[in-house]
Amino acid sequence: MDIIIDSLKTYDNVTILGVILFLSSIISCVSRLLNTLGSLLNKYYRKRKGLEDKNNSFENTLNRHQSDIETLKQYETETHNDIKEIKNLLESHIQRDNERTISSFRSTLYRLHMEFTKQKYVTPEGLKTFKEIGKVYVEAGGDDIYHDKLEPEVLKLPIKYEEDIL
Repeated sequence: MDIIIDSLKTYDNVTILGVILFLSSIISCVSRLLNTLGSLLNKYYRKRKGLEDKNNSFENTLNRHQSDIETLKQYETETHNDIKEIKNLLESHIQRDNERTISSFRSTLYRLHMEFTKQKYVTPEGLKTFKEIGKVYVEAGGDDIYHDKLEPEVLKLPIKYEEDIL
């Protein structure tokens, strides 16, 4: 070791620095070469043992599941929108049906009212029918004339039973 140190003393600092840089470059190259060889051997070993295929298979499965999840989220959004649309259509149909019910039952209530007031009495069956139609008429939203005029006037009429009519 002393011999090496003595021989280095004969060189100037620039030469020693050059030698150190040269040696460090060689060490760095050897290190990189060993790392590259190690990774190649690792790949070869994994491929040979089937480990690389398992990793790729796992990644492919994971990617496929992620894609399936995204597709399901899209279907959920579309289904949610479809349900909203169906709800709006149902509400629209219910409203139109109620309007038709009101119109039809208003006509029937007026006809029964006219019939009862013309004959100056009401039968129990006629009164029952009148009240049932009136109830559905009010539930559908038609409350304008039934409670104010038609019902009070019909309820004031006397009730005649079948045997009184004959």
